[in-house]
Amino acid sequence: MARPKSDNKRKAILDAAMELFAERGIGHTPTSAISSVAGVAEGTLFTYFKTKDELINELYRELRKELDRELVDYPFTADAHTRLRFIWDRYLNLVMRFPKRLRVLQQLRASGRLLKDAEAPNMAIMEVLHSTKEAAEMGGLHNASAEFLVLLFRAQAESTGEFINAHRELEAESREVGFHLIWRGLTGS
Repeated sequence: MARPKSDNKRKAILDAAMELFAERGIGHTPTSAISSVAGVAEGTLFTYFKTKDELINELYRELRKELDRELVDYPFTADAHTRLRFIWDRYLNLVMRFPKRLRVLQQLRASGRLLKDAEAPNMAIMEVLHSTKEAAEMGGLHNASAEFLVLLFRAQAESTGEFINAHRELEAESREVGFHLIWRGLTGS
């Protein structure tokens, strides 16, 4: 009878993958290195994740869940500006607390190895989708693709987060300018 899987080992493998992907890149991180840093045998890694691609997809899902957890007190009934600003600030807070995670998320998305279910909309994405669409309609962009607006929001948030991490002394100003640019782009005001 097989032993039950340990949540601690699974987390150690995901954490090791995240650290190594941030340091070396996905393509330069063999599973042997991940298992070594996680403190498990390579065979154990494959007990939890059948392939490196499965590990990559699960890491991506886990990183996306982090933002959802940051939104537990999300103001669902507020106006679009307040809702978008809430997500904006929570996202930047995460990027500042865990700067490596932004690099890894970008690598994972660019890897071409993500499965469709790994990219299924989560709560944060759905709320950005609704809020950006609502804001765009206020600015007369009625025909704008909601998915495209989400990508624009994400690109602006990621660029702002990268800048803040490189220039912490400009955090407050950068948060304001970055959000103002995206809001003005959506609404024209």
